[in-house]
Amino acid sequence: MKWLDKFKSERGSATLEFIGIVPLAFLLLAIIIQFVVIVNAALITQSAANEAASVYSVTKSESEATNAANKILNATGDYLSGSASIAATGEKDFDATVNVQIDLFLLPESIGGYIIPLLPYSATASGRVIE
Repeated sequence: MKWLDKFKSERGSATLEFIGIVPLAFLLLAIIIQFVVIVNAALITQSAANEAASVYSVTKSESEATNAANKILNATGDYLSGSASIAATGEKDFDATVNVQIDLFLLPESIGGYIIPLLPYSATASGRVIE
C-alpha cells in the first residue's frame, strides 16, 4: 500500500515537467538565433550591393566597387562568404550583384553522412554612372 501512495503523489511532477520542456526551449532558442543570423546576413548582403553600386556610380571602377563590397562581407565573420560583380545594363546604367553563401553555424558540418548545405542568397542594386 505504501508504494501505491507514492505513485499517486504528485510530488516531483513539476521537476519532471521542467526537465521535459528544457530541451524544447533550447531548440526554440537555437532556431531563433539562426533565423536572426540569416536575416542579418541578408541585410549585410544588400548593404554590400548598395555600397558596390554607390562606389561604381562615382568611380566607374569595377575593382574598387567589388573591393568595397568584399570589405563589408569580410567584416561579418566566418558565417558569410561571397563575391560581388558589376554588369552594365545600358550606356550609363548598371547592376551591382552580391552573391553569398550563409553558413548554418548551429548545425554540424554533416548529419548522418549528409553534408549540411549552405544557404545561397543574392542581392542586386541598380544605378547610373554619375558624370
